[in-house]
This record gives sequence, structure tokens and C-alpha cells, in this order.
Amino acid sequence: MAEPNIRRVLLVGDAKKGGTAEVISRHAAWFDERGIEALQITDREASLHDVGGDVVVVWGGDGSLLASARRMAEHQRPTLGINRGRLGFLTAFEDEQSEVALERLVAGELYEEQRMMFRCEVDPVDGAAKQTLGLNDVVVSRAGAGGMIVVRVRRGEAEIGTYRGDGVIAATATGSTAYSMAAGGPVLAPDLDAVVLTPLASHSLSAHPVALSICAGLELEVLETGDMPYAYCIVDGQVQMQVKAGSRIAIETAPMRFRHLTQSPTQFFEVLAEKFGFAGMTRPGR
Repeated sequence: MAEPNIRRVLLVGDAKKGGTAEVISRHAAWFDERGIEALQITDREASLHDVGGDVVVVWGGDGSLLASARRMAEHQRPTLGINRGRLGFLTAFEDEQSEVALERLVAGELYEEQRMMFRCEVDPVDGAAKQTLGLNDVVVSRAGAGGMIVVRVRRGEAEIGTYRGDGVIAATATGSTAYSMAAGGPVLAPDLDAVVLTPLASHSLSAHPVALSICAGLELEVLETGDMPYAYCIVDGQVQMQVKAGSRIAIETAPMRFRHLTQSPTQFFEVLAEKFGFAGMTRPGR
């Protein structure tokens, strides 16, 4: 269980999303009443790296949690997600459960999962290399109706495959329940340090998703970009970069881990049953 020694909490949300600033302000008062300092951060672009705090509470959807992990960078702290979005697979509680969630947080009744993060470095044909942190996935995809692209994937000296089609997804265990799953990829348990490669609209019937250890890292090389002068490399659905034929994208494990707070060690599988009806699993209470 997570330790309840909380002196300062960061309350994070996006003021541009209706009602979020008011929700955060109300719960800041809740913490103040209990002698815990609460810092409200409602600018979605603000860094969370250099801001002191023992724990982070994020109101939003899964995208808000992914962005918070990236904004914390090397300074990861236990992070609780409260869903104000649509599906909310990563978030541990729904919006109407906010007070229950905070009471359990303060009491030290939540569980911490440490999930793999990665660094993604794009080495373009021209220009300087760009690097970003990620938690979910790296997607290399065609630009609009630009025709088939070709991406080759290597792990060290081993060539994993060459994907011809709309692109390829390299998803972590955390990201395996997002775009990768929608594209037919397998679900990975969250404690696995692994990546699943899922082809997008492959032009080959022999191209199937494959899960593998990330080991010393993966390299995705863009060989062709179809009818367009570039394709896209998108990290966690939020950081988008243009890549040309010849561009290389390196993915390696980051030294830090996302410290994900959940209700219980089994919540991941309970959510699979509740929100996806996964593999005919019995839903809780039924």
C-alpha cells in the first residue's frame, strides 16, 4: 500500500475543460481542512518536474494522466487519476467518487503500481534530433490519404519485421489497452516490461501483432512515406512529429517509472471486465 505521509499534494487538471478548475478548488479546501497543503495546477502546459509535492491527483481522462507523467519527467510521484473524461481506463476513480478517493489516499489505502516509461528519440533526415518521454505508445502512421508507408523494426541486431500499410504501433503494457488493442493487438499485464508491435491495416496477411521484451531498445526506420513527403510519429497520442523516408525512431526504457495509484492490486483486471467485458470475464457483482 502507498504510505499516507502526505504534507503537500499537487492537484492537476485543465482549466479549459468545463468545471475542472472549480472541482480542483473545492478539493483544495478539503485538503486544507486536514492540514495538508494543496497546490492547484490548472495550466495544462505547466511543468510538474520542479514543483514540490508528495503526491499528484489528476482530474481528467487517461490523456490527462499520460500528460502528467510526461510533465513530471524524472521527478515521478505517486499519481492518482480521477476520471472526468469518457472511458477512463487508467484512472482509479470516477468523478463522483472524488471524496472517497481522497479519503483513501490520505489513509494510505491505495496501491502503487510502478509502470514502465520510455524515451523516444526521433532522428530526422535533416534537422536536430527530438526526444520525448512516453508511457503509452509510439505510433508511426501515414499522413492522411497518403498511401501505404513502410516501416522496418529492429531490436539490436535482430530485424523484427517490415510493416507495409498504414503504419505500426509500438505499445507498452500500459498502452496495450489503447490504440493497439483497437487495432487487434493483445492485452499485456501492467507489470510487464514489454512492447507489443501492432500493424495498422497491413498489406500483408502474414503481419500479426507480436509482444517482446524491449531489452536494449527498439529502432523503427521509416523506409517509405507513400504519396506524401512525410509520415507521422506520435507519442502517447499527444506529441506529434513529422518523419521522412530515412528517419529513425529509437525507443528505450526510461530510468524512471510511472507511480500509478489504484484501488487494489486487481483493479486492472476488474476494469477489463467492467469496461470492456474482456474475454467473457464475469463483471464485478454479477
